[in-house]
Amino acid sequence: MNISFPNVQIGYTLKNYKKENLPKDILAGIIIAAVSIPISMGYAQIAGLPAVYGLYGSVFPIIVFALFSTSPQFIFGVDAAPAALVGGALLSFEIEAQSAEAMVVVPVLTFYVGAWLLLFFALGAGKLVNFISKPVMGGFISGVCSTVILMQVPKLFGGTAGTGELFELLEHIVS
Repeated sequence: MNISFPNVQIGYTLKNYKKENLPKDILAGIIIAAVSIPISMGYAQIAGLPAVYGLYGSVFPIIVFALFSTSPQFIFGVDAAPAALVGGALLSFEIEAQSAEAMVVVPVLTFYVGAWLLLFFALGAGKLVNFISKPVMGGFISGVCSTVILMQVPKLFGGTAGTGELFELLEHIVS
């Protein structure tokens, strides 16, 4: 099977870069880093990893993407939905967050998700997303946002992040 990536043109962005944009791009990068790094560290904790993994996940991939990207409009970074899904997977495997076992399972899980995404890309399966209705996507995003907020509320009061479903999270917040 021959897999090609027609939209990837390594070096295209740097070759045609306008030097007068550099100061503005550096300022934009600093602002985005100031916002995204703490968020990424929180997402890492939601996924069951130490916060420093969020730092790695928010800085290095974005630098690589910036060097090899051909799209100035594309937004790249860590996201709450995958963090919540990884954290949920750890819970379903009954693996304690930030444990040695989680440090082994999360990279393996990430590798397999990446392999599936490459396969879906090669098969052109991205078109299936067009069949998911906007209300379903809105409900999914609202659910993930609510879960992330409820997991982090106890930290505001000096506690630990909550885990579980809605009632378990609410019970953790109250206690």
